[in-house]
Amino acid sequence: MHIDRRAFFGATAAALTMPQLARAAGWWQSAPAFPPVDAHSVWLVGDSAPPDPVAMSARLAELAGSGSVRDGYLNGGVVEALEKAFAAHLGKEACAFFPTGTLANNVALRVLCGDAPHALCQQDSHLYRDESNMAQRMAGINLVPLDAGKVTPTQEELVAAFDAAEKGPYALKVGAISLESPVRRLEGGLIPSKRIAEIAALAAAHGTRMHLDAARLLLAPPSIDRAAYVAPFETVYVSLYKYLGAPFGAVLAGPAATIASAREWRHLYGGLIYQGWAPALLALDGLQHFPERIAKAHGVAETLFTALEHSGKVKRVANPDASNIYRLEMPQAAAEAAFERGRAAGVRIGRWDKGSIPFFVNETLLRRPVEDYVKLFLG
Repeated sequence: MHIDRRAFFGATAAALTMPQLARAAGWWQSAPAFPPVDAHSVWLVGDSAPPDPVAMSARLAELAGSGSVRDGYLNGGVVEALEKAFAAHLGKEACAFFPTGTLANNVALRVLCGDAPHALCQQDSHLYRDESNMAQRMAGINLVPLDAGKVTPTQEELVAAFDAAEKGPYALKVGAISLESPVRRLEGGLIPSKRIAEIAALAAAHGTRMHLDAARLLLAPPSIDRAAYVAPFETVYVSLYKYLGAPFGAVLAGPAATIASAREWRHLYGGLIYQGWAPALLALDGLQHFPERIAKAHGVAETLFTALEHSGKVKRVANPDASNIYRLEMPQAAAEAAFERGRAAGVRIGRWDKGSIPFFVNETLLRRPVEDYVKLFLG
């Protein structure tokens, strides 16, 4: 009897669960130990739980049945509602939906630089490290990275960068300063508001416009007033998929004239997609509930940190400028034991490295009582 091997293995794979497939492939024991992606698992690494396509689809279907949501090339419908909601949340005059954060960042920079294609940014920012040099390749903007390893550029670094541009043999105007905060590469460090005000004053003195990559800003502690924090920046970008439940998308907010120009460049860059209602609908629903839930999650984390430190076995590393990422100092053996207990309980705990483990505050913390986490960490 002839058997089509491709059909046979395809049917077999479709019938198996991921754990069964993993065991059959022989790498189950060596694979990273992740909890299941369901409503009960907790992820103390990352900004949210991994997306669950089935749950996301069900939620989308439920929300889509609540009224007219469709847009036409990102005009009207729930896309417009999302833009208005984010403009209000960030205290800006206008807002535009973008398919990706990379596009939002680079369109913002192109608009702000105008005829002065010279911009300053952090060396560890996504703009400089993760966007394939798009600013230079697509817009001819020269990105000048400031010193690596620093969340906040010093005033001396910025003054030196302005001097290098403006006082050289061929004077250049610095068109824009782009800052990322929180800085994901530097464990989610936030630029202090006081420093933002000082940088903004320096930029204004040089006629330089300001952009903020605030992809993860909504994850910051509730003590951070979002609108006040972003006020010194002409444009600000926020991600829709990292923690708001959308499959993709971003928003860019700022003055009406600036955002109108950004919409034009969005079209020219190929970002004017036919329909954006699906991510907009999910993100709008997320935005309505997320601020309250992340505030509660930070409260849970504070209670947990206090209990762990009271035991004398765990110490939180001091970081006054943390957003949602902390480090907990503990012995390696204790950390590895906590990891194994977490794996059995469906709680993903960070791996020990150089004396500590990372701890991410996100909504999944609300899925278990604090006492459960204390037992997982302390045994």
